[in-house]
Amino acid sequence: MLYPDRKNHYKMTEETLALFVQQHIAAQDVDEVIFAWQGGEPTLMGLPFYRQAVALQQRYANGKAIVNTFQTNGILIDDEWARFFRAHDFLVGISIDGDAALHDEWRVTRAGQPTHHKVEQAIKCLASHGVEFNTLTVVSQSNMLHPQRVYAYLKSIGSRYMQFIPLVERAANKDGMLAHPQDEQTAVTPWSVDGLQFGKFLNAIFDIWIREDIGDIGIQLFEQTLAAWCGLPPQVCVFAPVCGSAFAMEMNGDVYNCDHFVYPQYKLGNINDTPLRQMNNSAKKPAVWSR
Repeated sequence: MLYPDRKNHYKMTEETLALFVQQHIAAQDVDEVIFAWQGGEPTLMGLPFYRQAVALQQRYANGKAIVNTFQTNGILIDDEWARFFRAHDFLVGISIDGDAALHDEWRVTRAGQPTHHKVEQAIKCLASHGVEFNTLTVVSQSNMLHPQRVYAYLKSIGSRYMQFIPLVERAANKDGMLAHPQDEQTAVTPWSVDGLQFGKFLNAIFDIWIREDIGDIGIQLFEQTLAAWCGLPPQVCVFAPVCGSAFAMEMNGDVYNCDHFVYPQYKLGNINDTPLRQMNNSAKKPAVWSR
């Protein structure tokens, strides 16, 4: 296990947060700096953590515009969270896999209780406070045969920008940990989808979108495909010829090439020892994936 003490020490310290905010802004040679808050589940850190993060961003912005994105399962979102997001213009991504029957197949609490109703409440709460949100849908064996149903549902809850990602996990190894995604010796889990299944799911949605919703609803994969056909550089790392520059940072300041590749061989360093800018320019930084 990469972080054996994670259950007891899973929260980022104030010192590491301050270093991260300062270094992340300083490392960007652009006018707009994006902070992408993800997890795990980022709401578990509590609102005071993000209030401090915003205060640090304002302190170190140095004239740069700051953009915050926040990916959440929505379960803990309430009016206080929504007011905070609205006050600081957070773009919130909600993870939802379709209607209740589809979503609750996998997205349950630790006690096995359904969560869909709480996610719907979160979406209504965000909308009532004028918070911009989009949806992230994981395509698994549970919902991959119901693309029209999933798409219609997402439209019904007010999603105007959608992301669809395939669930592909390899089975647990002898230590009980999921295997490395490139470990082709380990079997793919039964709940995963293959390329053909994911493609059929997307094709079915595309046929509706192209006739009814183009220009009104954004779908990340379709927009990225069009951009590629037009010769534009990809805005999402997974569509690039070589990826590995969308860093992920763990709670203790360890930095990795990508949040899908948090494995020892992809660790670049720790911000407490090495500045982010130096890690980004380091010859040690390998490409995670070449196409």
